Amino acid sequence: MKKKLSAIVLSAVLLSSLAACGGGKTNEGASPSGNADTNASNANTSSNGKKAVITIIQNKVEIQEQLEAAVKEFNGLQDQVEVQTLGIAGDNLTTVLQTQFGSAPEKAPTIFTTASGSEFEKFLPYMAELGDTKAASRILEGQDKSAIKDGKLYGLPVALEGFGLIYNKDLFKQAGVDPAAIKSIDDLVEASKKLEQQDGVKHAIAFAEESYFRFMHFFNWPFALMNNTSETIGKINAGELKIQDIPEMKAFAADLDKLKPYTNLSKNTYDEQVAGFAEGQFAMIHQGNWAQNLLNDYKVSFEYGFLPFPLNGNEGISIGNSNFFRVNKHASEEQQKGAKAFLDWLITDPAGQRYVTEEFKLIPVYSGFDTSKMDPLSQEVNRYASEDKAVPWVFDQFPAGAHQDFANEMEKYYSGKVNSEGLLEGLEKVWMNAVK
Repeated sequence: MKKKLSAIVLSAVLLSSLAACGGGKTNEGASPSGNADTNASNANTSSNGKKAVITIIQNKVEIQEQLEAAVKEFNGLQDQVEVQTLGIAGDNLTTVLQTQFGSAPEKAPTIFTTASGSEFEKFLPYMAELGDTKAASRILEGQDKSAIKDGKLYGLPVALEGFGLIYNKDLFKQAGVDPAAIKSIDDLVEASKKLEQQDGVKHAIAFAEESYFRFMHFFNWPFALMNNTSETIGKINAGELKIQDIPEMKAFAADLDKLKPYTNLSKNTYDEQVAGFAEGQFAMIHQGNWAQNLLNDYKVSFEYGFLPFPLNGNEGISIGNSNFFRVNKHASEEQQKGAKAFLDWLITDPAGQRYVTEEFKLIPVYSGFDTSKMDPLSQEVNRYASEDKAVPWVFDQFPAGAHQDFANEMEKYYSGKVNSEGLLEGLEKVWMNAVK
């Protein structure tokens, strides 16, 4: 299931422009039926009698095809709103949004996703309030905190998600490795040595090359496991503390030196990384529950689950909900109401909810969902959360828009152009340039 991101990004830009130019397209063949009509009928018909065209762009490559199916069903249930999916931008979504909102906000996507933290602050001027949606009333307690500004809600959580080391239980058993005994990076190194002796295993651990996977998720560990994360990040932003001088970062870099020989050096794409895991070439991959769709495609025959990244004795996986649906406040009134109607259908109507849990394979952050059919990795995330073994997502506090530059510094390290000390110095330069 290859995703050619550069072509897809171009597609997104072109489709957005076309949608903006053709905002009054009609669909005379559709007829109202089902619950979506109730949601959309209040005010989605534009003042000139034509359908309001709603465009949506989001960053999750793995759910794009399923989202298109959901949109098709929604469009068929009512005749007053037409939702159009734009090409997915993946890690480049921030850049795409910056370009589109910077040139013509009224033509930018009607529904878009961004992270919380610095991305929320960056795109807040383009976000409509969502507190009046039906979906907002069903958000689980406390899960909307990072989308609230001055008491108003500006985002609907996409899902609860978790990442860590997804490991091949059969390979571990074959190699005589007890996952419960891995309590430190040194333990992980020793396990990796045994795993790489197994037939077919090329590398014990594989990291994907995309910037969020190569840097943002991986460097969440040292920051999240500090006792004073926000204070430390605040000092870095203020120029009062350098990354290379932080004891936890120096220790993490030293651990990375130990692990590096047993990794794929982050040379594989996300698709290749998951495929390699499915084929037994990698015993572990640093990934999240969103990989479930790809694993299903490969019809994996062995058992797998999450293993905590054992930094400083950590026993949890990283769990958060930093990704939010946003509505463009510069879109027309009809488009904004139509966008809210679609999101309400997706999140509160049983037909839409089925896509969220069974097709997107997401863990809902809302009440009223049937979660009995969740996939194995989602159940694992739920288990760690229920056992209070959740490491928080703090990468949304990293400087917005710098993930590719951070990842480039990681590439220099993996390729041997800089050592771990040079890596931290390079990350410091990127960080300070981004917060200027």
